[in-house]
Amino acid sequence: MKDLKSSIYYSVEAKYWRRAVTNIHDEFSVGLPTYEDVAKTKTKFENAIPLVARADAFNHYFSIIDVLYDGLGKAQTTDAQARIDLQTYLDSGNAIELGNKTKFTSSPDYDKAIEVYMVIENPSQTSTEKYLIHGIRYLDYPDRLDPGIQEALQGLIKEYSYYEQNGYAVKKQVEALNLEAVGGAQVAILKTPFNWQKLVVDYKGFDLCEVW
Repeated sequence: MKDLKSSIYYSVEAKYWRRAVTNIHDEFSVGLPTYEDVAKTKTKFENAIPLVARADAFNHYFSIIDVLYDGLGKAQTTDAQARIDLQTYLDSGNAIELGNKTKFTSSPDYDKAIEVYMVIENPSQTSTEKYLIHGIRYLDYPDRLDPGIQEALQGLIKEYSYYEQNGYAVKKQVEALNLEAVGGAQVAILKTPFNWQKLVVDYKGFDLCEVW
């Protein structure tokens, strides 16, 4: 393998509520949420073989998901269902709905998430590129498409391009996607736990992809 002009590693970043917290808008509530109520971790995974670091990062991600599901007293079924189930840890219930025709929220929970990032650094570490490739975030409206899914897809496309440009053997890890039905193109990514093919079926006819 040729020498690289940049290095790659993975980071799993999590920030979520350890317990149900007080509704700060309730005048009868006693005690406000504190820093002790929030779990916050950031774990870096490096390896001479980036695919190994990637696998380690996803294993760590799932260890966090498993712990959270243990707290719910049930087992995870699908990634899509986890995005709903785990709002228990991501949504404090303190959002305020605004707007008339188009509803949106103001919430203290937009920073709550469990996510996997690919990070690219140059040798001098004067610049860093960071891309989301998978994760679950706080959703103000769980019945709407999670915008993090679109961001992760763009990150995965960038990740695959990086591996290809630097000569890594990834054929067994590649997933080909035809996103034309949702406003995208035919692309290749490295496999993740997310069911991209089902997304295309569920949202066929919608323009869900940005121009890359």
